Amino acid sequence: MKKNVFLLSLSAFVSAAVPAADEAAAAVPEVRNLSVAQTKDRVVNISFELTHKAIVTMDITTNGVSIGAENYQTLREPLSPKDEFPANKVMDAGEHAWMWRPSKEWPGHNFMNGEFKVTVQAWSFDAPPPYMIVDYTIKSNITFYAAAEDIPGGIKEVDTEENPLSNDVYRLSKIILRKIPAAGVKWRMGSPESETYRRDDETPHYVTLTNDYYVAIYPLTFAQCKRFFQTADDNKVYTWITPKNNQSYTGSRGEIESYCYPNDGHAVKPTSGFGYMRARTGLRFDFLTEAEWEYACRAGTEDEWNGKTEDEVCWHGLTSAAASNPVGTKLPNAWGLYDMHGLVNEWVLDQYGEYPEAPVVSPVGVDTNPNKRVLRGGVINLKDSGGRYLSAISTRSAFRHSFDPTQKQTTAPNPFGVRVSCPASLPEWMRR
Repeated sequence: MKKNVFLLSLSAFVSAAVPAADEAAAAVPEVRNLSVAQTKDRVVNISFELTHKAIVTMDITTNGVSIGAENYQTLREPLSPKDEFPANKVMDAGEHAWMWRPSKEWPGHNFMNGEFKVTVQAWSFDAPPPYMIVDYTIKSNITFYAAAEDIPGGIKEVDTEENPLSNDVYRLSKIILRKIPAAGVKWRMGSPESETYRRDDETPHYVTLTNDYYVAIYPLTFAQCKRFFQTADDNKVYTWITPKNNQSYTGSRGEIESYCYPNDGHAVKPTSGFGYMRARTGLRFDFLTEAEWEYACRAGTEDEWNGKTEDEVCWHGLTSAAASNPVGTKLPNAWGLYDMHGLVNEWVLDQYGEYPEAPVVSPVGVDTNPNKRVLRGGVINLKDSGGRYLSAISTRSAFRHSFDPTQKQTTAPNPFGVRVSCPASLPEWMRR
């Protein structure tokens, strides 16, 4: 006989959490009057008041452990369609009431005296949650999560028989982005003279970035690039989770004569890859700046490979052809970003030039070398005089090189790929 879930309202512990106030925000949203109650037919009712329009996330835990987002995905407001999940996205100010049927979504579980906790958080548009997911299948369908553990289905690293490729949406039709805590942090960019394999163009200097930003946890796969960069036939199924490895800088942004960073800022050609992506999502997607890329790559570390060995974090010429492996199959860095080392070279916005020696704030690079754009993180498979690969040179956090922005790729195994980013201060259309 199947057990139903029994919830005791007297043992329920309810919390409403609000992140730290953003000084630049006109009003900080708050969750008020949060309550949880259970009806006789075991339906759980969750109600609260939201003071301002905001992003709202929620989680359900028992005895301090999340029951998993997949176990309450039909949570809905009483008058909403059955397939509408109201949490983890933008919500209007006012009163809200949700219904959850645990006996149907979380069957076979029984707890009588354990802690039952519902956490509802309100996040301002200038200080959004750590994780954002953009869905290709529905225009402007953007969801947010307070922790990686809350993401439905989890972040999958390797295909298994239990979790086949067809369910691997985060490398196929959705993109997970991680917010990088960068605002006001002073850190050292480049490499010290003591670093093995360092090069002369890696002059160490201090950088302070002024804003947080979102960055994709994986480089774009072929499947994602087909969908988000509008090169897809919508009737065709794309299942390539290997990284896009033949993407030019100009194909992503537009001709450098008209869409030249930093001269033209973040302007992109409407029919470019990022142009299509912006039109589809409503977000200002672009490459990272070189400083943003290295800061995200290092994730608070100062050594070559984030406190790990090269083989632990990257595919390179000594272990495999760079573009033949799925994304996300090596260890991530401390911020959950995969393949920042090896696999493919990733374009960044900057023109190639010398680093300054003095401290800088939010650098945009030089503006005198538009035909040489910087590539970071990949493996160019340099060889020594004996013909042996020296991948350890080019997969380090500080390594940089450049290429003609019109080129899609050089001779293998030197692929050019894409890692997307967008501001963590969300656009005006979301706020209205």
